[in-house]
Amino acid sequence: MKKTNYSPYYYGMPTPPPANYRQKNSRSHLVTGIVAGAAVAYLLSNKKVQSSLASTGSKAWSAVRGEVEELKERLEDTQAELEYYRNLHKEQD
Repeated sequence: MKKTNYSPYYYGMPTPPPANYRQKNSRSHLVTGIVAGAAVAYLLSNKKVQSSLASTGSKAWSAVRGEVEELKERLEDTQAELEYYRNLHKEQD
């Protein structure tokens, strides 16, 4: 009688996806990647697009800086109110 190495916990190596998927989609993925890369390269080398992106980025950064300053002011106001109420409570005791 032949002895086999059987283990109830061995499930074998995971099988790779079928090659059929790769064969069907490799060309479409390649073409999609080439078209996307060409579009990005064209847009980034276009002077109008560059100036537009720089302008938009500058406006966005200014807005972010303004909001941060506003948050700082609100935090300072809140801290001042807390200090006022703490002092008010101490005076009443």
